[in-house]
Amino acid sequence: MFDATDAIAVTDADSILTYVSAACLPLLGYAPEELVGKPITALVHPEDRALVGTALQRAARADDTRTVSLRYRRKDGSYAWIESRSRSIVDPVTGAVRETHAVMRDIGDMKAAQLAIERQALTDPLTGLANRLLLADRLTQSLKRLRRSPGLVGVLMLDVDRFKVINDTLGHASGDAVLRALARRLQRLARPEDTVARFGGDEFVIVVQGLAKPDDLSAFAGRIVSGLREPNHIAGQEVATTVSVGIASTSHPDRPTGDLLHEADVALYRAKHRGRDRHEIYGAALQAQAAERVETERVLRRALTDGHVAVAYQPIVDLATGRTAGLEALLRITDADLGPVAPERFLWVAQEAGLMPAMGDWMRATALSQLSAWRSDARSGAGQRIAVNVTLRELAVAGFTSRLTACLLAAGLDGSDLALEVTEHVLSQASNSVIASLESLRELGVHIGLDDFGTGSSALSYLQTFPLDYIKIDLSYIARIPGDARTTSIVVALIGLAHALDLGVVAEGVEHADQLAALRRAGCDRAQGFLFSRPLTAAGFEAHLKATTPLLLRGRRRLRMRR
Repeated sequence: MFDATDAIAVTDADSILTYVSAACLPLLGYAPEELVGKPITALVHPEDRALVGTALQRAARADDTRTVSLRYRRKDGSYAWIESRSRSIVDPVTGAVRETHAVMRDIGDMKAAQLAIERQALTDPLTGLANRLLLADRLTQSLKRLRRSPGLVGVLMLDVDRFKVINDTLGHASGDAVLRALARRLQRLARPEDTVARFGGDEFVIVVQGLAKPDDLSAFAGRIVSGLREPNHIAGQEVATTVSVGIASTSHPDRPTGDLLHEADVALYRAKHRGRDRHEIYGAALQAQAAERVETERVLRRALTDGHVAVAYQPIVDLATGRTAGLEALLRITDADLGPVAPERFLWVAQEAGLMPAMGDWMRATALSQLSAWRSDARSGAGQRIAVNVTLRELAVAGFTSRLTACLLAAGLDGSDLALEVTEHVLSQASNSVIASLESLRELGVHIGLDDFGTGSSALSYLQTFPLDYIKIDLSYIARIPGDARTTSIVVALIGLAHALDLGVVAEGVEHADQLAALRRAGCDRAQGFLFSRPLTAAGFEAHLKATTPLLLRGRRRLRMRR
């Protein structure tokens, strides 16, 4: 069925136009006489000309009509999407094509709608970048090209540092604006042949091809990191952002795309773990680290299933009296094959695997229940406040405060019997909701301590910003006193600063008598470490108390550490 706006064209056996209807003028801007005598392929977009031959071959078959969509050049130089239905007239004697008749119509609106649907399916609606589906296709095509042109395909995975803080402090609308601004900047920093995609949330991926060696990828990633440090101006505010980048690369066309993305993700985690605002390359060392992480997670899950998780207790000593004035609860895991697993090995894996909230709840419930049992036995002498660590992910989980309160009530204890210790890493990423949780816990009487104090560049600001009761000076400082005069001076200054802010001070990792003497001279309040005791089982801790301070703190006496 023909439409009045359809144009009719006839070509001879050599594809030369012999007739064009008047409808071609509004269609392409040419009068019929301007086209007659010209080859029809001269009007077709160069990238579509191969389809013309295919259409003619199909149309040459008896009773066969070929419909094809091609881009035709208008008289003004632009191109129009034209659908043509062609049928050939064949010589009955020779079987040769004598001429071809075609009905042509403009399908520009339909094609635009089709392209819009395709763009919607393949692009991220927030940033306009490629989405995961298009990223996977581009990465696959890049790897296939290595068969024809050997070289290197690189994958850069980027994550915006502390993006949750931006969302929580400025709102999600401003967070989205930051992502759009970073997306535009990434497109400017990338080369035309690279694919920039939004991988999800605040993660982006760049597929890089055509570079000669891994060092080129490293240099490219360095430019990305430095280029994204420039603050963004969002809603009248200057918002500073940095990114961490993980790099993976291959010269093998058969490498699975999932492997490359996983390797880039491992390298990205390494970059964030080593301080952010940097890039890391996946290599043999990270490969070994990734294998160890998988094995550690397997060991961890098996220990949880088999019930090989326990709580150990380490005394905290009052340096003025020499008595045990508190204790810290520590998570311990024993594997059936490996034996005890070092905390520094399993704790970060537990956090990454999402196991820490459940493990933390169990540890706190167990420790508080044990403290309650000691309190009910006047002979134990264990009446101190108990300290436990808490991670950012635990604090961010909805209902953390209510669950902890219920745990205290179940044990028959109140907030003043508990201290929660957070690291500088937690405070550096703390959102408004996390800060609110800490403040509400402090209102319940729970003490808040800053663990590993002195290991970060921004720690001093946290003493004024966050609701803290005491600090724990990191063992890396304690290990160098009193022999290192500079470190000793720093420790003395930290203790003085904390006391000026009405904060208590605990030194961790005390192993030698000369360290203890130096801390006493500096006015440190409390200390813990192997000099006093290693972490102990519940029974071991009770025996330790009886052996060292048999009359100490029986009943429910409260101790405040503040000066």
